[in-house]
Amino acid sequence: MNVLKAGFFIAVAALAVLAAREYVPRDAVQALTARVTGGPAEGSSAASQHGFVDIPLPDGQSGHHVVIFAPANCPSDAAQRAEVLARRLDDAGIPYTRSQNANFSTLSSQDDANRVMSVMNGPIPVVFVRKRARANPDAEAVVAEYRGG
Repeated sequence: MNVLKAGFFIAVAALAVLAAREYVPRDAVQALTARVTGGPAEGSSAASQHGFVDIPLPDGQSGHHVVIFAPANCPSDAAQRAEVLARRLDDAGIPYTRSQNANFSTLSSQDDANRVMSVMNGPIPVVFVRKRARANPDAEAVVAEYRGG
């Protein structure tokens, strides 16, 4: 009889976990996990020491190099900052690509969307270093983030 009760309890617990995964927001589960374990929440949005924050990568980006998002062939101050940054990365031997637009079709939560918007709506250029991004970083911060990872 005790084996039957234990089996029933395990089945109810498994169903509760599955239901929680379906109906409880992902960031709430991560925050609870962090509180219980005493560690940081998975996918934490804390900034790196160089000011870059974890956000999902834009569609089509591998995350293996630096990506500079800025208008091409534009005389604006923002585009000129992107040009200066690109030259500094060339001088430092850091691989990068440039892009004029970014699409995010696989955001998994409202928290992800909020973090993407906070960075992408900042001043240009927006720079991704692996899976972290920052709006209008100076070249030293980009180099340090790339090398220090």
